[in-house]
Amino acid sequence: MVSTKFIKQTKQLELTMTQMGQDCLKGLSFCRHALYDRDKTLIQEINELHEDVSANGRECEQICMRILLLQHPVAKDLRKITVATNTVRDMTRIMDQEKEVADLVCRIQDTDVEIDGTIHDLFSIAKEMISGAISAYMQKDEDIAHEVIKLDDKADSLYIDTKELYIEKLAAKTGNAETLVDLLLVGKYLERICDHAVNIAKWVLFQKKGVYEE
Repeated sequence: MVSTKFIKQTKQLELTMTQMGQDCLKGLSFCRHALYDRDKTLIQEINELHEDVSANGRECEQICMRILLLQHPVAKDLRKITVATNTVRDMTRIMDQEKEVADLVCRIQDTDVEIDGTIHDLFSIAKEMISGAISAYMQKDEDIAHEVIKLDDKADSLYIDTKELYIEKLAAKTGNAETLVDLLLVGKYLERICDHAVNIAKWVLFQKKGVYEE
């Protein structure tokens, strides 16, 4: 029989993880507006979200540890805790990457720089993948998880296009070199965010099948 304390702890875990997911989506939106609207006042908002997500991540890991040490979960519940722990880590990494994007945006001084459309598309697909991965985890939905994983090919292709374009601009010396490098790195961090969304989707499948697919 599942103890009342175990149910309460897992409920608290899900609530905290839901908040983390919402903060990750909010942080991505702030990054996008900070870059395209040149609104650097949002940088502080992103830094605060980063602190919140980090704190909630630590709280989730502590809840998981208490469950493991005190509740002695059976195999099925143990798998659930393993998935939660790794999902929390990937959401924390997503917020870490968003902070990196915010730091790059803060450095960009060339207000006339033209931002390539592939970066705009990377923001859009990152949002779709984060949202899908969180939904897949919360709903334990394998179909949504598979859709998130499929989107990774598109994200990789967009980043390759972004990289090639900015390397060409750097080679041709068209524009401020430092700004071009910063925009290239923005694309790289967005691609990494998509990778972490894929990881979350794969953990959803692991919870169902007991096998983590590389």
